[in-house]
Amino acid sequence: MSADPNGIDVWEAFLDPQTDYSLPDFAAVTAETLLTAVHTATDFARAEVAAIVADDAESTFFSTTVRFESASVPMTRIASVAAAIESNHLRPELTDAISEIWELLSAAQTEILLNVDLFHRIEQVSVADLNPEDKRQQELTIDLFVRAGARLGEEEREQMATIAAELTTLENSFSRALQLDTRELAVHLSEADSLAGMNDDQIAAAANRAAERGVDGYLLPLNNFTQQGVLESLNTAQTRRHVLNNSMARGSRGGDGDTRTQVADTTALRALKAHLLGYPSYSSFAIDNQTAGNPDAAADIVSSLINPANAQLDEELAQVKTRYGLETVAAEDVKYYLAKFRADEFGIDPDEVAKYFEFDTVLTEGVFRAATGLYGITFAPYDGVTAWHEDVRVYEVTDVTERPLGLVLIDPYSRDTKRGGAWMDQLVPSSRLTGLLPVVTLSLNLAKPGPGRPTLLNPTELTTLFHEFGHVLHGLFANSTYPSTAGTAVPRDYVEFPSQLNEMWRFHPQVLPHFAKHVDTGEPMPAELVDALIASEKFGQGFDTIEYLAAAMLDLSWHSLEAGEHITEVLSFESEVLAAAGFSPLVPPRYRSTYFGHIFASGYAAGYYSYLYSEVIAAWVSEWFEAQGGLNREAGEAFREAILAPGYSVDPMAAIERFFGTRPDVAPLLRRRGLAEPVTEADDQDEEATTETEPGAASARWGHPNHEAVAADLTAAGIDPRIEIFDGSTPTAAAAAEALGIEVGAIANSLIFSSGGSPVLIMASGAHRVDTAHVAELIGVDSLDRASKELVREATGQVIGGVAPCGHPGPIPTYVDVSLKDYPVLWAGAGTPNSMVPLTYEQLLTVTGGKEITVVAEES
Repeated sequence: MSADPNGIDVWEAFLDPQTDYSLPDFAAVTAETLLTAVHTATDFARAEVAAIVADDAESTFFSTTVRFESASVPMTRIASVAAAIESNHLRPELTDAISEIWELLSAAQTEILLNVDLFHRIEQVSVADLNPEDKRQQELTIDLFVRAGARLGEEEREQMATIAAELTTLENSFSRALQLDTRELAVHLSEADSLAGMNDDQIAAAANRAAERGVDGYLLPLNNFTQQGVLESLNTAQTRRHVLNNSMARGSRGGDGDTRTQVADTTALRALKAHLLGYPSYSSFAIDNQTAGNPDAAADIVSSLINPANAQLDEELAQVKTRYGLETVAAEDVKYYLAKFRADEFGIDPDEVAKYFEFDTVLTEGVFRAATGLYGITFAPYDGVTAWHEDVRVYEVTDVTERPLGLVLIDPYSRDTKRGGAWMDQLVPSSRLTGLLPVVTLSLNLAKPGPGRPTLLNPTELTTLFHEFGHVLHGLFANSTYPSTAGTAVPRDYVEFPSQLNEMWRFHPQVLPHFAKHVDTGEPMPAELVDALIASEKFGQGFDTIEYLAAAMLDLSWHSLEAGEHITEVLSFESEVLAAAGFSPLVPPRYRSTYFGHIFASGYAAGYYSYLYSEVIAAWVSEWFEAQGGLNREAGEAFREAILAPGYSVDPMAAIERFFGTRPDVAPLLRRRGLAEPVTEADDQDEEATTETEPGAASARWGHPNHEAVAADLTAAGIDPRIEIFDGSTPTAAAAAEALGIEVGAIANSLIFSSGGSPVLIMASGAHRVDTAHVAELIGVDSLDRASKELVREATGQVIGGVAPCGHPGPIPTYVDVSLKDYPVLWAGAGTPNSMVPLTYEQLLTVTGGKEITVVAEES
C-alpha cells in the first residue's frame, strides 16, 4: 500500500508546523520552499503511479483507485497553498515561482492522467462489491482519465499534453497581464472636487491608496467588475466617465497588460481539445459533466431571462428619466441614477445605512449567529496562527457535539498584492482518507479604514459576506471519504447554490436585528428603514440581471467555437455576440472578454452561467426554509446532512430530489429578482381552456396543445390516454422514477438523435444509455448524434425533457429498446417536462410503429 501522503518530510518542514489543523506555515514561504514542496509532491505522485503500474496483483479498488487518490493529495495541498498566496498576497519575489508551480503541477497531472498503463489498471477494478460512495468514486476516477484523453491514440495524447501545457501558460499570462493593467488603470485624481459625492471614509481610503503608491492626491483602485462601486456615489459626470472608461479598457490597450492574444489563443486551443475528445465545442465538453448536462440547457436558462430583465430595465430607466427630467442616460451614469432613485424613492441614505453594518458586528452577530441558529455550530477566535498577511483573522469552529469542526481564515481588506473580488477556498479539504479537518479561507476586498475608524459595509458588501460564508459552510460540513469529492468539489453550476442560499439570512427578521445596530449609538436599525432597504433591493435588478446575462452569453459564445476557429478580433466578436443577443451598449457586460478572469484564469470556462443555474435552486430552497420557520435547527441539520455534507460523493441533483421530493423550478428565482414571470404557451392554453368548447374536446380535458396532440394519437391507436400532470418538472428518467415511485428501468425515454440532420426517435429504458455506434450499425445509418434543441422542437413540437413517443407534427423513424418488455407498465413523456403517460410495451409499439432493437451492444 502507498506511503502516507501526510507524512512526507517537506510537510514537516514547511506545511505542517502550525496547530493540529495541518495549517501551512506562511512565514516559511519563499520561492525556494515553494518549489521544493512542489517537486516533492510531484515526485511522490509519480513514484506512487509507477508502483501501481508495476503491481502484478489483481487491481482492486483499494490497491489501485484509492492509492491513486492518495498519490494526488500532496499535489492538491501545495496547489491550495500556491492559490492562497497568489490570490491574497502575491509578493513580487514570489511571482515567477508561482507561475512555475502551476506549470510543474499541470505537467505532472497531465502526464499521470494520460498514462494508459495506469488507466488500464484502474479500468480493471471490479465494482461488484463496492458500497455506493466507493462505486461512485471509481466511476468519477475513470471519467477523470477519459476527459483528460486517456482513451485517445498516442498521437492525440501527445497533442492533449501539448495543449494542456500551453493552456496553463496562457492562463498564467492572462492573470499577470490583467493584474498589471488593473493596477495601472486605477483612477488617479489630483483634486478633491473630483470626488464629490463620496463620503469622508471613502475619500480617506482613496488618499491612503495614493500614499501607498507614493503619489499625490487620490487613487480609486478597480475591482473585478465593469461597474465600479464608486459610480453610485460620484456626483461629477466627468469622473464617472473616467472610472468606467478605465474599467472597460483593461486588457485592450496594447503592451504587457493586453490580454487579447491570450483570449484568442485560449479559446482556439480549448476548441481543439474538445474536438480531440469528440465534442463539437468546448462548451459541450465542459458542461457534459455538469448539472445542466449540455450547452443548450445552459443557454436556455440565460436566454429565458433576457426579455423579463430587459422589460424591468426599461421600466427602471423610464422611472429615472421621469423623476430627474432626463432625455437620455449615458452608460457611465446608469448606476449613479439608479442609486440616486433608490435613495430618493425609498428614503435611503447609503452612508447612514452603512453605519448599521459594521463589519465585526455583522460577522459575529449576523453571519456566525445565523450559522449557529441553523446548524448549531459555534465560532471562537483562534490565536497563535501566522497567515499570509497580518490582516487575516482566524476562527475555530466547534460542532454541535462540541468537537472541533475546522478553521476559518478571513482576509477582509483590499491591497495591491491581492486580486479583486471575493472568494472562498479550501486550503485543507476534509476527508476520511486523510483524516484532516477542513481549513477554509474567505477573502474580501473591503477598503481598509484609517486608524481607529470602523469598517462599514454597504448592502452589496453585506450580501457578499453572507454569500461567501455559504461557501465556507459547504467546506466546513464536508463529510466524504475522498478529498477529490469533499465539500465544494462539486459541479460549477451547483457550487454557487449553498452560497446564494446563505444570502437569505442577511435581511431575515430572525438575524438582522442582532447585527444591524448603529455604529455610534448602538440603536437598532429602525423598522421603516429595514422595510425600505428590503423594498429597494429589487429596484435595479433589471440592470444587474442584464449585465450578468451579457457576460454569461459571452462565455458560452467564446466556448461554442469549433476546432479551427481562431478569433483574433476579440472586441469585434464580443460586440457581434452582444448585439445579436439583443443587449444594449448602455449596459456593458459584467466582464468584458479582456478582463473576464473567471473564464480565462479561474476555472469557470463555459461555466459562468452557473451563478444563474445555481440561483434557481437557491431561490427555491430559500422558500422551503421560510416554510420551515426560517432558522429551524431540525431543518438545518437535515439539510446539512443530506445536501451540504456529501459534496460530490453523491449526485447533487439526485440528492436534491430525494430530500425535497421534486426538482426546483424557476418561479422563485423570478420572484427573488423582482422580474415578471413570463407568460408561457401553457398559461395561454390554460386561459383558453376556460372558454366554451364542444363536449369531449381535447382542450377541455388536457389544457395544453402538446397533451392534446399526444391524447389524439393515443386515441387514434385505440389507447385510452391517461396523462398525469406533476406539480414540478421531471425532465430526467431518475426524476420521473422518483416522482412515480417506480424503477428507473420502467421509464421509456423518448430520445431524439440526428442522422445526417434527420431526426430518429429511440425509445430507451431509463436504465440504459444508448450506445449510438451500436444502434447506428443496427439501423443502417452512418452515425447518430445528439440532436440540437432546434431539431427536437422542429421534429416533435416539444422540448428536451418533455418529448413524448407520439403527438408529433409528422412521422419520425422510431426504434424501441426491447429491454422495456421486462416491465408490465411503462411511463413515457407526454409532451411537457411535467407530464407522463402510462403504456404497455405493446401499446408503445403500436402508437409509435417502432421497430424493436437493443440499444446497448451485448458483451462478447
